[in-house]
Amino acid sequence: MAKAGVTRTSLLVLLVVLFVKFCASDTGILNRKAAAGGRAVSEDGRYVIVFHAGGVFTMVHVFRFDENANLLKINGSLEVFHQAQQTISSYAEDPAAILSFVAPLLEKAIYAVPANLQPETPVIFGAYDELYLLGEDKYEKILDVVRGLFSESPLLYKSEWVNILPAATQGAYLWESINYLMGNVGGDYSKTVAVLNQESASVQMAYAVSAKAAANAPKFPGGEEYITAHHIQSNNYYLYSHGYFPFGAYSVRTAILKYTNDSYTYCVTNGYNVQYNYYGEMYNVRAAPSGSSYEKCRANVLQALHLDATCYVENCTFDGAWNGGGGAGLEKIYLTNGFQNTGADVGITTHSKPSTDLRLLEYEKFAKVACGASTFEDAHNLFPSVPLFDLPYLCMDLVYVYTVLVDGFGIDPTKLVTAADSVPYGDSSMQIQWALGLALELISSNHTKMQDITNVFAPSRTFVQII
Repeated sequence: MAKAGVTRTSLLVLLVVLFVKFCASDTGILNRKAAAGGRAVSEDGRYVIVFHAGGVFTMVHVFRFDENANLLKINGSLEVFHQAQQTISSYAEDPAAILSFVAPLLEKAIYAVPANLQPETPVIFGAYDELYLLGEDKYEKILDVVRGLFSESPLLYKSEWVNILPAATQGAYLWESINYLMGNVGGDYSKTVAVLNQESASVQMAYAVSAKAAANAPKFPGGEEYITAHHIQSNNYYLYSHGYFPFGAYSVRTAILKYTNDSYTYCVTNGYNVQYNYYGEMYNVRAAPSGSSYEKCRANVLQALHLDATCYVENCTFDGAWNGGGGAGLEKIYLTNGFQNTGADVGITTHSKPSTDLRLLEYEKFAKVACGASTFEDAHNLFPSVPLFDLPYLCMDLVYVYTVLVDGFGIDPTKLVTAADSVPYGDSSMQIQWALGLALELISSNHTKMQDITNVFAPSRTFVQII
């Protein structure tokens, strides 16, 4: 009996080793359309897989909905979520290498979907707009690698579902995610909350407007569409959404540096002298001999926002963009991602609870403290939670957050706003991300077949017929 036990154990070990090697090989999951497996326990519903290729991580989300687009749990969780530390933009010179981390993410996502439902489960890949900085030739090669990978999977796939996600569309999907989780979908637009979001390369503002405001939206010479129609759970909403590129957390540093003195800047910690490399462009960063200064740094940030840019209508924000006209949908404001994270790094907000109510004056107060730090060590002692690679720019980053929200978007600095990481939902909570909003639009679509949906990255200005 002992011998037989050893033999069975050895065989089991051998099979496991061979299976692992098989999954890692070229003949693994990429070429196993019908044998992708799926979970042993079937959970019916409609599944959507969304890849989120950002500036810091590459993530995949798997969502499950019922026939009324209500979010259902998968094995006890509101989503299946996996991430890789790599970013696709880092592989511009070797696009095929992204398979080393995108393929395992795809395999994990496929495994979360019952095998019989995989052929009708859409897989979407949204890359952040900073990918444009690589140039069309390079970013298209990267996207083509992903398209090739997805086309060999057992999932429902269309080539146009692998693309760069415009910042404005990202903002709209974030609005949908937050308001859906909060239970605001189904009510009047005036009961929804607005979203101000900061990513690495852009910031976005999104909020709901009335049908009348949407119909009377001004026309712009460049053909920009600031208001788009969205259908969620049999409810219609018109959303103002605009993305400001390159005004994200990292890209805006380059814009601010362009408006500093040729020899030094008042926005970085005293003694900091480096070259800032952003997508191949080098920027000299030299701290002013007298150190950082809140007032002088703020003057540079105001220049970078282009507040005096040509505006073709009344009520503009910055960089010549229309603000949507305001209204009830802009009454309650949620700050997400970079705005929330910067606040958490210095103690204005926290990651230990879903959200924090605050006034923007808090950002100004902490900006003045950061800009007053005399040395790198002083700044580290004041703000030990700030990542070391961001610490020299903390004065700049805090000044920018305060200035873009108050002077750029025109928010009263004494107004109470909410900075949020996640939103409670039922007996759980979900991290704030745009992927859920995209999945909701797919599931809520009036198209009877998913494959009839064309471009998930460009919502319409008008509603199609509602089911």
